[in-house]
Amino acid sequence: MLENTSESSDSAMSEQSEAELQAERQRRHHVAWGIAAARLGHTPLDPQVRAYLHGYIVGELTVDQLEALSCPSEPATRVLATTVTQARFLR
Repeated sequence: MLENTSESSDSAMSEQSEAELQAERQRRHHVAWGIAAARLGHTPLDPQVRAYLHGYIVGELTVDQLEALSCPSEPATRVLATTVTQARFLR
């Protein structure tokens, strides 16, 4: 009986891991789209913005937090706003 419980635990962990991997893939897609759109507009991608995007991909930042970090008057953060738009559009 104890072995079955262990197997159930392992199964739940692998399902959770798969869900987490899927969420990360989705966030990575949002970021790739945001970067591509920003590059079309010749918007630079500075190191701080890259760090924010990485934080979003790995789940350290939410869409709302990413949005709060963007500033419409700063071209360098437009990629953040574009990524947020893509994430919300695909929900």
